[in-house]
Amino acid sequence: MEIFECLDTRKTIRKYSDYIPTDDEIKRIINSARLAPAAMNTQNWKFLAIFNKDIKHKMADAVLNKYDEITSRIDEDTARAVSSYKAHSTFFETAPAIIVCIETNAPSFMGGVLEKANYSKEEISKMRPDSYLLSMGGAVENMSLAAHALGLSSCWMVAPVLAEKAFKEILNLKEDDKIVTILTIGKPYADNPNRAPKKPLEEVMEIIK
Repeated sequence: MEIFECLDTRKTIRKYSDYIPTDDEIKRIINSARLAPAAMNTQNWKFLAIFNKDIKHKMADAVLNKYDEITSRIDEDTARAVSSYKAHSTFFETAPAIIVCIETNAPSFMGGVLEKANYSKEEISKMRPDSYLLSMGGAVENMSLAAHALGLSSCWMVAPVLAEKAFKEILNLKEDDKIVTILTIGKPYADNPNRAPKKPLEEVMEIIK
């Protein structure tokens, strides 16, 4: 698929057919993440491709349990509003495959420099973004586009990460591993699903000469 066609036609998909992606397809998708730009070329990332239904079910249960914990600590009106997020946070269980995207621990050189210069954490946060998180974003975007180029679809999910602590136990991850997102992978349930509307270019762009 030509790159601009891929960008123009990619859609976020939350409902999938019964088709199971092949190992080769998953490898091609994750390889596209490996080739993404990385801050200081640290490449401090890891990607777990999960097909196992029992593991996905345990992960979904962990998300529901986390929502129950959260709603038990807030007022009823807010809890009712939050409850609608549950289904949107657990549909990954029905995806044929998911890719859990993990940022592995790596020291930040400039972060360390600014700490030595006695800047506060708040000042450091304003002076520089989380470069490793930006790297992970590039890797996930590459996978989303690669999946689309292979005739597959994806959904970039952040809400399930509420249950990161439980996920680490389920997936046997290290304490300092950081789960950034879950990417669902599969073929769309419908032939031509709608794409969520995007803001017009003129609304989000400004050219300064």
